[in-house]
Amino acid sequence: MNPFGHPDPLLKLNLRIRNGSPADHPRILSFMPEWWGGRDLSHSLLKLFFIHFQDTIFIAEKDSELAGFLVGFFSQSRPKEAYIHLLAVHPNLRKKGIARALYECFFDVCRTKGRSLIRACTSPVNKVSIEFHRKMGFRIEPGEKEIDGFPVTVNYLRDNDPKVLFTKSLG
Repeated sequence: MNPFGHPDPLLKLNLRIRNGSPADHPRILSFMPEWWGGRDLSHSLLKLFFIHFQDTIFIAEKDSELAGFLVGFFSQSRPKEAYIHLLAVHPNLRKKGIARALYECFFDVCRTKGRSLIRACTSPVNKVSIEFHRKMGFRIEPGEKEIDGFPVTVNYLRDNDPKVLFTKSLG
């Protein structure tokens, strides 16, 4: 079992999942461009998250090495909602259930705190992420236009940066 009460299919990988802390921030930043195929998303991961949202940040480690992470938070203006801001898994450890385990830890905390609607987004070029969210039971929200067959919201996080929006009910 992992510390969040799930039977842990990751035991065979010798993985441990724990909450994040400010000390994790520089370590994660150092891996981000490599884990996102050269895309540098470090600007979207402020240390502030690791200070104020430790209960909704999850770190997966294999033999003390970073295997994956999830950064999420509870909406302050929508009391039933939570948001998954970033998720990443080490490229050599993908397709082993790490992302699913990180999401399940986040869902457990959301249920405990009365958060029943989870939101997330991804770039329309990230087909792997779109497929993963669908497999996890997320539905794609309607958008303003379509890119590569997916509805997108054109200016969701900033101007001219289209995103595929997802929702999942924990009902």
